[in-house]
Amino acid sequence: MPKGKSVTIKLPSSDSEHSEGSPAPLESSLSSLESELGGSDKIPKPSGEAGQPGHGGYNLEDQLGWGEDGFKNLKFVNKAIKKHLDTTKCRSQQDRQALDIVCNLVTAKFPDMDSFENCWPILDLIQMHLKYLSSRAQQKRRISGSSSRAAKGEKSRGKLPKSKS
Repeated sequence: MPKGKSVTIKLPSSDSEHSEGSPAPLESSLSSLESELGGSDKIPKPSGEAGQPGHGGYNLEDQLGWGEDGFKNLKFVNKAIKKHLDTTKCRSQQDRQALDIVCNLVTAKFPDMDSFENCWPILDLIQMHLKYLSSRAQQKRRISGSSSRAAKGEKSRGKLPKSKS
């Protein structure tokens, strides 16, 4: 849950107005107002799924507005994913602590990522990369499965019993 922002407005006051260490009335009012309105200066996640612009989703590169070169710098995320996450599982099945580690590493390297609510671009990048890795693994399994079946078929043809003529 996002923490409410706190704004302190210094007004001339006497010690009798509020005790030291407690929020000034204006600070308290702004914090509670913001939490009621749900306001945040962080960039909200667009609706839909990243990588699905034609199907109600959005293009992550366009949403970040960093251009192709800026987006290429995020290859660091792929390395962090391979190092800290189980690449055989989708994002929803990942260990929460491992996801937090990746988000913290990326935010430390790219402080601008902290401008987004709940690190949504990082989580989207994680989801897209895990989806890519799992589809590649499935392709490899299919290819190796079909080549091993073909090899077995060739061997079995060579082992046919000789006919008695």
